[in-house]
Order: sequence, then structure tokens, then C-alpha cells
Amino acid sequence: MLEEFGDFECLPCSIVWPVLEKLENDYGNRLVVVFRQHPLKKHRYALDAARAAEAAGLQGKFWEMHDTLYRNRATWVPADYVGPHLNSYATEIGLDLERFKTDMDGEAVAKRIAADQGRGESLNVDRTPVLFINGEQIAPTA
Repeated sequence: MLEEFGDFECLPCSIVWPVLEKLENDYGNRLVVVFRQHPLKKHRYALDAARAAEAAGLQGKFWEMHDTLYRNRATWVPADYVGPHLNSYATEIGLDLERFKTDMDGEAVAKRIAADQGRGESLNVDRTPVLFINGEQIAPTA
């Protein structure tokens, strides 16, 4: 099991993303990947992106939004307003847009993010990305 604590606005996370995607492809069903929301306060749109991914997950498309956010990071991160980008991505991956907008501000999404943040706190996660394999933290490399 690979558990990642990530932030969609985090540049190092976006660099790790294709590596993890390759691992998933290489290991197939022998590898379970869990993404934990850990939006950093210093990132202007990280929480919005986390909410978008979790709202997409309520429609069964978490990973599609996850990948779309990383793939388009250079577009939405410097934007003056992120909402139109998130709505566009939701439409692009086939979500019910009105439900997506409602869910982004809903209790289920807030609880999911809070649970991930609580898990991160219990493991002393203080940055992103932080990776664990079978419960053991992978030491960062320089």
C-alpha cells in the first residue's frame, strides 16, 4: 500500500505524480494507492483543489479529477480565480456540474478532507509530498 499526503498546488507533488502513476501501471492490482488531502495553507488554491477532487469522488471520479488537476497545474495555479477552471475540469471529466458545485461546499467533502488532515497530523506530516509504503515513511531525498 502506498499512501501519499499531497497538495494539488505543490510543485514537488506534481513532479512525483507521473512517477506514482507509472508505479500504479507497473504493479497493477498488487499496489493500492491512497491519496490523502494535505492542502498547505501557504497555497492559495490548494483547499479549493482538494474540495474539487473530493467532490468529483462523490460522483466516482476522484482519480480523473486528481489527474486533471496535476495535468493542468500550470493553468489554474496562477489564475486570478480558480472556480471557472475547476468547473471546466468537472465538465471535462463528465461530472454533473450543479451537483459538483454543491458538493464542493458540502459536509461530506469537508469531513473527508478533515479526516485526511487528522491522519496527517497523527503521522506528523508537515509538508508535501509525504509518502508511506506499508505504513513506513519513505525518507525524502535531496
